[in-house]
Amino acid sequence: MQADIATERPLPAIPADALEKAAAGQPTLIPPGVTNLVGAIIKLEGIGGTFLYTVRAVDPKVMSAMRLMEENRAEYKAMESGRAPLQIAFAILYLGFALIVLLAAIWTAIAVADRIVRPIRLLISAADSVATGNLHVLVPVRAIDGDVGRLSRTFNKMISEIRSQQEEIIEAKDDIDDRRRFIEAVLSGVTAAVIGVDENRVITIVNPSAEEFLALPSSELVGAPLSVAAPEIEHVLAEASASGRADFRQQINIMRRGKERTLSVQVTREDARDGRESHVITLDDITDLVIAQRSTAWSDVARRIAHEIKNPLTPIQLSAERLKRRFGKQIDDSDRAVFDQCTDTIVRQVGDIGRMVDEFSAFARMPKPTKERSDLRTVLKDATFLREMGASHVSFKTELGDKPLEGMFDARMLGQAFGNLIKNATEAIESVDPAEGREGRILVRADFDESNNRFVVDVIDNGRGLPVENRHRILEPYMTMRDKGTGLGLAIVKKIIEEHGGHLELHDAPADFDHGHGAMIRVLLPRVEVVGSETDKEVAYGI
Repeated sequence: MQADIATERPLPAIPADALEKAAAGQPTLIPPGVTNLVGAIIKLEGIGGTFLYTVRAVDPKVMSAMRLMEENRAEYKAMESGRAPLQIAFAILYLGFALIVLLAAIWTAIAVADRIVRPIRLLISAADSVATGNLHVLVPVRAIDGDVGRLSRTFNKMISEIRSQQEEIIEAKDDIDDRRRFIEAVLSGVTAAVIGVDENRVITIVNPSAEEFLALPSSELVGAPLSVAAPEIEHVLAEASASGRADFRQQINIMRRGKERTLSVQVTREDARDGRESHVITLDDITDLVIAQRSTAWSDVARRIAHEIKNPLTPIQLSAERLKRRFGKQIDDSDRAVFDQCTDTIVRQVGDIGRMVDEFSAFARMPKPTKERSDLRTVLKDATFLREMGASHVSFKTELGDKPLEGMFDARMLGQAFGNLIKNATEAIESVDPAEGREGRILVRADFDESNNRFVVDVIDNGRGLPVENRHRILEPYMTMRDKGTGLGLAIVKKIIEEHGGHLELHDAPADFDHGHGAMIRVLLPRVEVVGSETDKEVAYGI
C-alpha cells in the first residue's frame, strides 16, 4: 500500500542495491534523481518481507544546490582521474618547448660564436698553410669582423711581403748558385792553385790544382792549419799580413813528392762585412818558365862561349901540329918523347875542347827538325846498334813490336836524342861499383798508345839510377851526374823531343827489370801525319 500524494514527477525508482541493503537491516536513502523528492527505505521488523518506503519533498533550491555540488564533485572526480595524463601531456609539452628553446639558444650561441671565431679559425688555418711553405693563402676580410678583420688585413699584408722577400731570396740564391758553379768551374779549370784561409789561417777552400801542388787530398786540406799543410806558404802569408798591403806577391820553392817546384805566390786580403780578415792565396807553377828562362840564358852563354873559344882553338891546334912537323926532327932523341907527348896532348885537348864547343854550339843553335815519314823502330834500332858496338860489356835488348811505328819525324835528330839516352844509360852502368857483380843490361822498347794517339819509348838500364830529390833538374843545362860531363846531353835531348811536340818522363826502373835497380827514361811523342800532299802541314793530336 502507499499514500496518495500528488507529485509533479514520478517517485524515484528504488535501486536494487537499496532493497538488498534494507533487507540486511540497514536503512537506505534513495537519491532524488531528477525530482525534489528524497526517499528512504527500511525493513519492517513486525511484518515479514515488508519494507517501508517513505518520500519527502525538499526545497528545489536545496536540490539544485545539491545537484550542482554533485556535478562539481563528479567533475572534480573526473578531473582528478584525468590529472596524471594531463600532467604527463603538460610535462611533454613543457619539455618540447624547453628543448626547442634550448636548441634555439644553442644554435644562436653557435651562430654568434662562429661569427666571432670563424675569422680566428681562418687565421689559424692560413698560419698552418704558411708553416708548410704555402705563401699564396689569403684570409677573407669582412667589415663586421672589427679588430679581427684588421688583424686579417695585417696578416695578408705580412704574407704578401714575405712572399715578395722569398722571391727575392730565391733569385739571390739562384744568382749565388750560378756564381758558385761558375767559380767552381773556373777553379777546377784553371792551372793555378787557389787556397782560401780564414782569419785563423785555417784552410777553407782548395781547388784540384792546389791538391796537386800540395800532394794532399781536399779532405785533408780543408780544415787544416796552413802552417801544417804548407808551412812555406804560411811564411808568405805572414809577410803579407805584416806588410799591410791588399796584394802581396813572392816567389818560393816547394818540395812535394820528391820534386821541387818554383811557385809564384800571390796573397789577396779579403775584408768581410763582420770585420774578420780572410785571404785568398793563388799559386802559379812557374817551374817550366824558370827552366825556360835558364835555358834561354844558358843558350846565350853557350853561344858566346862557343864563339869566344872556338876562334882560338884552330890556331892553337895548327900551331901545335906545325911545331911538331917543323921542330920535331931538330929535337934531341932524349927530349923527343916529351916533345911528342906535349904536342899530342895539346892537339888532343884542343880536340876535346872542340867537341865540347860543338856541344855548346849544338845546344845554342838547335836547328828546326825536318820531318819526314819515318818508322820509329828504324831510328831506335840504328841508335841502339851504334852504342852496342862500343859497349860490348853491356847486354842490349830491344822490344819494338811487329807493327810499324810510322809518323812524321826528323830521323837524324831523334837518332841523336835516343843515342844520347842510350849513351847515358851505358855510362850509368859503368859507374856502378864492379864489386856488386851486376851484369849491365839496357832495354829499349817502343809501342803505340792508341787511347792517347802517341808513341811511348822507354830506355831502361840497371845502372846507378836517378836522384830521388829534384831529379827533373838533370834536364836543365849544365846539370850533370858525371864528373866530366858538360850537362848538355839531356838538355839537348829534351829540346829535340819538345821540338817534336813530346816530352820526357824520369822514372825508376820497373820492378820486373833487375829487381828495380836503375832508371827508366820515357819519351812520349805525338803521332803526326801529313795532310794530303802538302808536306808543310801536319796533324798532331787531331789538329
